[in-house]
Amino acid sequence: MSRALLLAPLLAALAAGAAPQTPAPTPTQDASAVDRLAKSLADEVRAVPAEAPVALHLSGGSAELRRAVATVLAARLSAAGLAPVVVDAPTAEAAEAAARAQGARTLVRLTLDVDGGELRARGDVVGTWVNFWSGRTPTRPPKPAAALVRAVEADAAVLALASVGATSTPATPGTTARGMRLVGAVMARLEFPLAALAAGDLDGDGRDEVAALTEHDVSVFAADGKLLARRELDALPFSATTTREPFGALAVLPGPPRLAAWSTRHAHGEVLALEKARGALRPLGTLEAAPLGPAERGAFVPGQTAFAPEVRLADGRSQVVPAPFTTASLVPPQLLFVHPEGAASLYPRAGAAPTRLSGLGAGSALGDLDNDGAAELLTTSPQLQPSPDVLRVFAATREDPTAHEPLWQGALPPGRALYVVTADLDGDKRREVVVGLTKPDGTGELFLLRQGTP
Repeated sequence: MSRALLLAPLLAALAAGAAPQTPAPTPTQDASAVDRLAKSLADEVRAVPAEAPVALHLSGGSAELRRAVATVLAARLSAAGLAPVVVDAPTAEAAEAAARAQGARTLVRLTLDVDGGELRARGDVVGTWVNFWSGRTPTRPPKPAAALVRAVEADAAVLALASVGATSTPATPGTTARGMRLVGAVMARLEFPLAALAAGDLDGDGRDEVAALTEHDVSVFAADGKLLARRELDALPFSATTTREPFGALAVLPGPPRLAAWSTRHAHGEVLALEKARGALRPLGTLEAAPLGPAERGAFVPGQTAFAPEVRLADGRSQVVPAPFTTASLVPPQLLFVHPEGAASLYPRAGAAPTRLSGLGAGSALGDLDNDGAAELLTTSPQLQPSPDVLRVFAATREDPTAHEPLWQGALPPGRALYVVTADLDGDKRREVVVGLTKPDGTGELFLLRQGTP
């Protein structure tokens, strides 16, 4: 499915919700990030005060993000009687002449950006009226004039808009991506800390869902962060050797798609089927081995937040890892195992000698982000309490990826980033990144990163 078709309903909803015939809605926690930013900007412009007609010039971000913000902001200014018009100009300086040509008395110039989980707007408000006595050289009036700086927490809809225009052309195998940039926003919040994270197509529609495991439940989310289903686990028998911190294993099983979930708080795990229409996860049976991948199995180290070093692979063979591990990421032919002290074993294929890596965080994964057929290595900080935690992306085609400069790195929101997965949330063959955070207040958070326009 093309991204344009996926975004059409979103743009239509934004335009419909911003109709100038009705008063602008009062912002709530449920309002979209675009609407919250537009409301804040419109209030600032009104307070300057701006003189109608008002021209809007937006730059930065993707064309779709600029269009969405301009649509909603224009509706808010129209409701305030400021007769807005959106001007198209190659630069902010050229926008001044374009605004005068359209008869505007005020120009609002904004640059949009999505960074650090926020949708940000920076710019100014200037007067465009020209005094008759200025002669050939136009002069600005002293008022209106103001600087504008506003930011709101981004959401999944903003990321979908911001990612349009990012290159989807596969890179040549063996080369690194150029201009990779990830933009992020909160996808979902959880009542409890995470114990495991996984992604896969659970309903057969060609798009991945994201599954999050805590000590108490397992939840499945859609790409926009909507909760599709949740199952409480407290009815399962408790383990005699539970771990001090939340820990477990979670994997999507193929044909038919099912979810395998096991928290170390319980004596065994469950295999579940997503029934989307009912908003439920239906139990199909129990698990007696920890699901490390679609067909790979392992065992927990009793009482520890780690897996035993022997892994049963999909073909029935055993892979013995040098030491117990906290993270397994299996993207054939490569196998990645991260050990508790921050070292890792990266296997080019099962049975081969591993490359010993250092400085990896528990939040590590393999995933093909640039669609070149070769996986990248994603990893967080190895520190126990980093401030802030940082996600790094390395090309995993080299013998030691971490010995080279990362393709991209960026700070994450406050919290411990212990889980990372990649997912194709749109069915467009481009993988997004989902980071599982344990927040300082003891809750959990899913932070979604999409590839944005460099």
